[in-house]
Amino acid sequence: MASSAPPTSTGSTKLDAMKQNVLAAGEPAKLSGFQLYSRFAFAGAVCCSVTHGALTPVDVVKTRMQLDPVTYNNGMIGGFRKVIANEGAGALMTGFGPTAAGYFLQGAFKFGGYELFKQQAINMLGYETAANNRTAVYLGAAACAEFFADIALCPLEATRIRLVAEPTFATGLVSGMGKIASQEGLGAFYSGFGPILFKQ
Repeated sequence: MASSAPPTSTGSTKLDAMKQNVLAAGEPAKLSGFQLYSRFAFAGAVCCSVTHGALTPVDVVKTRMQLDPVTYNNGMIGGFRKVIANEGAGALMTGFGPTAAGYFLQGAFKFGGYELFKQQAINMLGYETAANNRTAVYLGAAACAEFFADIALCPLEATRIRLVAEPTFATGLVSGMGKIASQEGLGAFYSGFGPILFKQ
């Protein structure tokens, strides 16, 4: 007895139409180059910006505790209470602009760069050698990406720290960066580059 071909209809006209659309579309085009790396960069940028931006209040309290341990000596919760009591709840968002913008750039360079440098290492070493030394490839790609990410982050992080440490210094990101550049020069933006590089 010969086996019959499987039925081509699912019994649902909507499902059959969707099935035909999928079959007609074929396999999606494989991304490469700018199209591929820009997607990694954008995903990293959004994720880092959102996560670091959301934790701005914690960062404000932590920075105040580091700068003034005599006043802010009741732990994190006590620090939140003191900032709100002394400056209002809005003070917890001090430095949000530089944090969100800085980590948007840092995330883009970190995640997009990691994938780019990893692929460059594979191309340079060959697939088999890279696979046999994948830990070194991953670490090297991550280190290179982080170096460039921190170059992008450092000016914004310097501005954030100044805004949190001196709330009357400037009103926000643009005025803070302008004031630092005019009063201290562009080198002031990178005075903390070494510590940021090792921290990240």
